[in-house]
Amino acid sequence: MNATTHAVFGVASLAGAALVTGADPPAYVYPAAVAAAWLPDVDNPRSTLGNGLSRLKSPVLNLLSRPVSWALRTTSFVLVRTVGHRTLTHSLAGIILFALPVWLFLGSFPNLSLALVAGYASHVIADALNTRGVPLLWPVGKPFRLLPGGVRSGGAVEVAVALVALAFTLYALLLLYPGLRGVIGLQPL
Repeated sequence: MNATTHAVFGVASLAGAALVTGADPPAYVYPAAVAAAWLPDVDNPRSTLGNGLSRLKSPVLNLLSRPVSWALRTTSFVLVRTVGHRTLTHSLAGIILFALPVWLFLGSFPNLSLALVAGYASHVIADALNTRGVPLLWPVGKPFRLLPGGVRSGGAVEVAVALVALAFTLYALLLLYPGLRGVIGLQPL
């Protein structure tokens, strides 16, 4: 799946998790869910985060992001050379290894923790829709696919899947934030 689809899935998963858990996440945690949804592909040097952030157009932002960019590129290089792409970071073990430090260090910020873990897990779910699937039980087992044959990355079906996820997101956000209904001209529930 491409970065846009992962971003939509990240927001959708946070909205869905908030509905299930009864959480009321503030607007500022949704970008965290998007960033976390891109994080599993840090094991690919050509991905949005694996490529680093140093190509920002603003020289000031470029300078400020350089340390983070360097860390992302280094992490990408190490992961792709040691475990490869779509292995550890796309598995249940990867989700657990990501979630544990999030809950330990950010547990006092439950909305942010939920956003990060939901966003990360959404990436694995989205890639399980892909033709390659994901190694859910890495390092053992075959790739896992949610759909027989899977969805080709970058194709029209991926766009359709992203639109369905976007529709779910909008519905979930309207349930979470009833005030939005009036803003967009819908009758209150």
